[in-house]
Amino acid sequence: MSFKVGIGYSTQKEGQRAVEEALAQALEVSGEPVLTFLFTSDSYDHEEVLRGVRTGVKGSRIAGFCCGGLIVGRKVLTQAVAVLTLSGEGLRVATSLKGELSRDPRRTGQLVGEELLESGIDKGTVFVFPDGFSTNVAEAIRGLYEVMGPRFRFAGGGAGDNLKFFRTYQFTEKGVLSDAMAAALLDGLPIGLAIGHGWKPIGDILVITRAQGKRVFEINGENAFTAYSRHLGGISMENFAQFAMRHPLGFPDLSGNFLIRDPLLAHPDGSIEFVSEVPERAVGYIMSCEPQDLIQTAKVVAERALGQVRGPLFVMVFDCISRYLLMGEAFQQELGAIGQVLGAGLPMMGILTFGEVGSFFDVPLFHNKTVLVAVAGKGHEETPVG
Repeated sequence: MSFKVGIGYSTQKEGQRAVEEALAQALEVSGEPVLTFLFTSDSYDHEEVLRGVRTGVKGSRIAGFCCGGLIVGRKVLTQAVAVLTLSGEGLRVATSLKGELSRDPRRTGQLVGEELLESGIDKGTVFVFPDGFSTNVAEAIRGLYEVMGPRFRFAGGGAGDNLKFFRTYQFTEKGVLSDAMAAALLDGLPIGLAIGHGWKPIGDILVITRAQGKRVFEINGENAFTAYSRHLGGISMENFAQFAMRHPLGFPDLSGNFLIRDPLLAHPDGSIEFVSEVPERAVGYIMSCEPQDLIQTAKVVAERALGQVRGPLFVMVFDCISRYLLMGEAFQQELGAIGQVLGAGLPMMGILTFGEVGSFFDVPLFHNKTVLVAVAGKGHEETPVG
């Protein structure tokens, strides 16, 4: 089978001009696409952008969202429109867009899964794009998996903005919504997936003894901030943000992989608000890292994803925006490590996300502070026997 992929981007401030420039670059390579991934920064009129893309790609399915930044080479663009267009006779594609994610997250995830399955596609990769600011995205991912199950693989990231934490947008060819989940199911193209973070546990074990949604009120039976502060040797409310960025919580699974939860705010009552939900009775640790740990992990993740396919065609990177903020100039080294593994000639699209959707093994989870790499190839790499 012959597949063609085109990638284009534009930093034009006017939405229609940005769409035209990005599509011209991509379609020159891919021709008329079957699937178009669309990613933008939050500064555009997204209805206008989607209209322009729909016109340019004709009958193509579309899926995407607005994000905290787009990665081009080793640069991060905070204002841009980017598209990845994919064509090929053997491809089967379905999309779904469901709103009111915060009202009933689990049911929203189930509805997305049900609509994707209505296409008759019974295997493949599901690219999942939830609103990263919505309530209990993790529950929506569980609902999606309940319906679709282990025949499918899952990858994606949470929509966001340029750190205003105000509103995000998700879209398919059907329209534009906020507080929603968009998804694209793709079959016929082998895709290697890997995820990781590089954070390591420090100190004593912690138990979340009282929490509701994204807000933790008690750790080890006492005020959450008091417990968190003491485990870090004593910090103040004033310097909480500085320490929180460098010391998320991590919750291990039976295989020793840590699901990261990123602290966002310390409230006057001593509760701590996180980027994603933290359940009561969860047992974990405060985590720490060095920038080199994050860079090395990104390299390993890229190697694992690349090793699953032969004849790589393109790569998508979903990298948490908090890694970018934490690492500063060293973030270019992370992108360089990924690029070194994948090679300079392989088309790549990168997105700064507010939470990442991926799995250490089979079941997808909603992660923080991770990097996920998806490599599409012409075939699956055969696993050696013995």
